[in-house]
Amino acid sequence: MSKLPVFAAEIRQMMYVAGETESISQDTVALVESIIKDQVIHMITIADELASRRGSRVFSNNDLIFQFRHDAARVERIQKFLALKALRKLSKDDEEDIEKAEAQGADAMQRGSADSLEMSQAVVAATRLPWDANALYTELPPGPADLIVSGEQDATNLAKLRAADAKTLNMTVAEYATWSECRHASFTKRRVVRFRQWCGLGVVGDHKVTDDVLDILGFLTGEMVQRLTGLALAFQEREICRRASLHGEQKIERKGLESLLRPESGQQRRSPVDWRHIQQAYDVTQIERAAGGVRRRGMWTKKGLCLI
Repeated sequence: MSKLPVFAAEIRQMMYVAGETESISQDTVALVESIIKDQVIHMITIADELASRRGSRVFSNNDLIFQFRHDAARVERIQKFLALKALRKLSKDDEEDIEKAEAQGADAMQRGSADSLEMSQAVVAATRLPWDANALYTELPPGPADLIVSGEQDATNLAKLRAADAKTLNMTVAEYATWSECRHASFTKRRVVRFRQWCGLGVVGDHKVTDDVLDILGFLTGEMVQRLTGLALAFQEREICRRASLHGEQKIERKGLESLLRPESGQQRRSPVDWRHIQQAYDVTQIERAAGGVRRRGMWTKKGLCLI
């Protein structure tokens, strides 16, 4: 790869969270960035096309979410992410009015009730999707504003939590601090101008300033890098096991991250994930989505890239 990656530090941090703790080569990082860049440009292009169909010059959050609407678990994670962002924004605004509310005395209780209603409405507005059944009604039944999680979505979230727990189970304090810091890595956080130039946002398509498009893209790119890394590690482990069975080499065990961070005495140290493993992981994501393509004249076809 001749061109230096723009988000090399962020990609290495995201891969570290996913389980790759070794020093990754620049070629591998550049390949990951190239794949993610193609994915982002593809999403922006499709979102701009969807916005043009309804006569809008800019696309919205829903134009991005609509592209993976069949992935219920991912949609739910985005909804929770947007709901938490809306709550944090309201909480910040409320903190500025605390002194005023305390000075009002008896009116403070009424203000607290109004704030609760305002938070509920903000969460609903941030997470409501126009193609959902709830969008057909102007008012929803009274109750908590929490999102309803299906059994399949809940199982997916529990699996992610168990995987994160396994990775951090035997970490030292310093290792866990590094892992926690790397979890906040983002393509868009404090790098808006660089990200827009990198993916052509504003040229390929643009969005409303008030929308959460950048936050959604930052969230999705982080998930994509981690999924590619997880699949690449699985391919590498399979390759190591096959080599061990053929040549009698010592098998490198992976139990969480303890063997990656601190190899036991006599245990062979694992080499970092190579660009070949990343390419294999990417190919798998395209094959999986292609299986759900459109059947046309007896052939399965797919349009453009498939989202990771």
